[in-house]
Amino acid sequence: MRLAAMKTLQHLETSRGWARVVLQEGELHPGDTPVEADYDAHHKFASVMNNHVASAQLAVEHIVGEEKILKSPPTVAPGSRIIVLDPLDGSTQWMMIRTGHCVSALMLLADDTGSLSVESAVVVNPVHAFTLVNNSLMMGPTNGSSDGDIVLTSCLPDTLEEPSLAITGFKSKDRGSFSTLIGELPGWSCLSIGGNPVTPYVIAGSLSACVTWRPQYTWDAVGILMATYTDAVVGNLDGDRVTGPAFAKVFNDVVMTQDARVIPPMIVAKDLERFEAVVLAMERARQKFGPRFGTGMELDLNSPPQRGDA
Repeated sequence: MRLAAMKTLQHLETSRGWARVVLQEGELHPGDTPVEADYDAHHKFASVMNNHVASAQLAVEHIVGEEKILKSPPTVAPGSRIIVLDPLDGSTQWMMIRTGHCVSALMLLADDTGSLSVESAVVVNPVHAFTLVNNSLMMGPTNGSSDGDIVLTSCLPDTLEEPSLAITGFKSKDRGSFSTLIGELPGWSCLSIGGNPVTPYVIAGSLSACVTWRPQYTWDAVGILMATYTDAVVGNLDGDRVTGPAFAKVFNDVVMTQDARVIPPMIVAKDLERFEAVVLAMERARQKFGPRFGTGMELDLNSPPQRGDA
């Protein structure tokens, strides 16, 4: 998967798919507006996987995800595998400045009964490759072998003068919620790029915390899963913490439908102090902003209903 992700990123370097939006009638694409680059990247990843010398041994029956959604959960033979793929995570940033994106993938293995469980995962950006295998998170260069990878068990400390927060999936419709939350974190710097492209850097870099405030699909939360296998503090917006094996179970039931947002809003933080600071800020911001905090529907409750307003 790491090699396929690396080759996919190399393909994206020269892709002109940013100019063409692709969505045929009847197709489902639950993320941002799809571009042809998304589909090209999916096919590139699948091609590398299928042509690899280990392909027959791996017995990958399906490569599914944001660009290939199944109408119902697939039946998988015991000993076979499914890859859940986001071939261009951060497509908006890629279209703008060709950075802030990654390829993320989960490999699930079917046991003797056909039940699936997470076996490995990758998040690969143009610089670093993060690999989760045998319950260990490793980091190495994207272009090259894994011989020099290091095992990440503990978060690097904050090295910036101010703590930092990444917001996953920030859109213009979230502007009011975003501003309110930032107001509750004085002294923090903030990024509007979150999710798989940056979440591993809570462990491996100077990023203090990441937060998502809406449920996500499994392919959007690979970085969160990786963090649970280190000493990073991971939990929901109410402050309830999760660990790797327990959290991984949420990823095991592959339901490739438009409404399969099975990962709740989550926080990943370097330590308990940072985690509790974000939990408290979210609580205070929600109380200050009101019930539409984080919903993407920030119109005044007394204003006339408009398109998209619930």
